[in-house]
Amino acid sequence: MGRLILVILGLFVATGTVLATQPKAQKRQSISHKKAKVKSKPVSLREIALRYGDGPTFERDPDAIRLSSLLFYGTPYRFGGNSSHALDCSGFVQKVFRANGIELPRDSRAQAKYGYKVSLSELKPGDLLFFKTYRRDVSHVGIYIGDGKMVHATTRGGRVMVSSIHEPYYKQRFLFAKRVVEAKGEEKSDPIAEIIEKETNR
Repeated sequence: MGRLILVILGLFVATGTVLATQPKAQKRQSISHKKAKVKSKPVSLREIALRYGDGPTFERDPDAIRLSSLLFYGTPYRFGGNSSHALDCSGFVQKVFRANGIELPRDSRAQAKYGYKVSLSELKPGDLLFFKTYRRDVSHVGIYIGDGKMVHATTRGGRVMVSSIHEPYYKQRFLFAKRVVEAKGEEKSDPIAEIIEKETNR
């Protein structure tokens, strides 16, 4: 009889131990199923530039664009600004082109869909320069005025100002340039046609 009581007590103790340890095992299991955070892959400047192809161009005097842009020199910068009292970069570009009878979108990413790409060595006054400054896409735009300089509305200077495109800050963040305005009678260069012509004239 005493032996039977001991066996029963042993079973109770064993059952209690299993019940006591079970929640801990479940807790460990739930911890192991936590999802690891996945870091997003950084986007290169080249990848961003490839998103933007050729768009509409306009026949105007590029020098008029340059002169119009300088009329806003010194205007205070304000994010979202679109008046003669305060401007941001895309608002500034929109106002300059509007003064020359060209209606561009309000946002720099939308503006980047106009015109065709030109290299830095081909830049002419009136060309638009696009940069990646604070987001993973086009986020700044300026107007080239010649001699390696652009006029733009910038937070760095707090106003519409002239900057060198060779400054390290802009050089490291440059995406591409686009020609939106062409002088009357100016023809878009075709690099493939130029190569074929060179080869046939050898």
